[in-house]
Amino acid sequence: MKDRSYPSFPIPGVGAIVVGSKGILLVRRDKEPARGLWSIPGGAVEVGEGQEEAVYREVYEETGVRVEVLGLVDTFDVILQDEAGETEFHYLLNHYLCEAHTEETTPESPEAEVGWFHPDSMPVDEMPPPVIDLLAKLKERISELME
Repeated sequence: MKDRSYPSFPIPGVGAIVVGSKGILLVRRDKEPARGLWSIPGGAVEVGEGQEEAVYREVYEETGVRVEVLGLVDTFDVILQDEAGETEFHYLLNHYLCEAHTEETTPESPEAEVGWFHPDSMPVDEMPPPVIDLLAKLKERISELME
């Protein structure tokens, strides 16, 4: 994967709020930004790939779970600056609500972690605040999908 730090322009990406009977699917990030934190699966959209295609690919690559995309739910920028004030990362992320069609997980690499978390017992002390806020806004819809 090409290094995406210090980009010349924002990098388009997708995030997937995947809901199954066990809860919300989270992955522990193994690269910057937010390395080591639990977050939703996702990543950059590849050239020639539509956003929903990117959702299917990223979720499957990172977790082994197959999903159905239900719709776009939110969009926001992730802009992180280094100590000198230079923009080290800038992603424009579209987040999609998804329903899991499979629930057995297969992490992308041996050191990666993937897990299902009930909305009331997520590892919030190890999650980026924007992801916590996004999931809180969708709590009712997530509960409906878990039924």
